[in-house]
Amino acid sequence: MKPNLIYFGSPEFSAEILESIIKSDLVNVVGVVTTPDKPTGRNLTLTPSPVAILAGDYDLPIYKPVRLDNANLAHLRLLKPDIFLVVSFGKIIPQNYLDTPKIGTFNIHFSLLPKYRGALCISEAIKNQDKETGVTLMEMDALLDHGPIIAQTKLPIDITDNTATLTTKLTQAAISLLADKLPEICAQNYQKSAQDETLAVFTPSHKTQTRQSAFIPFDKILVAENGINAKELHALTRSLNPDPGAWTTIRHCEEQSDVAIPDIQLKIIDTSLVENKLIINTVQLPGKSPISWKQFLQGHPLP
Repeated sequence: MKPNLIYFGSPEFSAEILESIIKSDLVNVVGVVTTPDKPTGRNLTLTPSPVAILAGDYDLPIYKPVRLDNANLAHLRLLKPDIFLVVSFGKIIPQNYLDTPKIGTFNIHFSLLPKYRGALCISEAIKNQDKETGVTLMEMDALLDHGPIIAQTKLPIDITDNTATLTTKLTQAAISLLADKLPEICAQNYQKSAQDETLAVFTPSHKTQTRQSAFIPFDKILVAENGINAKELHALTRSLNPDPGAWTTIRHCEEQSDVAIPDIQLKIIDTSLVENKLIINTVQLPGKSPISWKQFLQGHPLP
């Protein structure tokens, strides 16, 4: 008999992983736990998470608890879960939840734990110019990304990768890893090893990654174009894209004594390195479509 699995997750990549599990037919996905609907867009329309949308497509029971309390846990227990699988759920899971399933509670994390515990595991690896990252399948305990490791898959970080492209690669790696290891978990025949605490690295809180923190002074970009700290800035812009998006401000070249002209706000979408010098490839003005840096300069010559 296939074990019953309850899936905890929220974002788009988590929905992709959930669908791969459903299609694998290795387990009975008996329910999904995700974050409550959030206001999105200009009209702030309440919108379900990608995981909730996918679960609806498969007619799965969907739970959107504001709090992971005993009342909500009682509903999950009625589903007789054997496995909880957590993939970017967005909330800390209490110990009484972790202890509920018969086989255990497991987690997919997008880093090579114990390095990069926390929510910014993908962007930090890019920003720090790491050569590789990976996916970790672990058994969860009450501490953050702390439980014993079951398996890991490594993959290289390309010099052109940003957070979006690397997330796509990690998602596919996670799908392959689960296809290989989920049968062992179902059979309760998996190996695990404790994490080396001396190697633990924590990422900043996801609340630190804001539009304000994504601002890069234009003078730093200018010197990077001449080869000063170009690698660091290229890594930073990639780590911030697509969200919240690296951006800068540029002064208008026109000088008018009687009228104050606001600085140009410019999103930096894509950069590259040529002979260790930063090259700006694609930018975007507010409310406009992305354009090349050359096109921007034609209409906005630098002062």
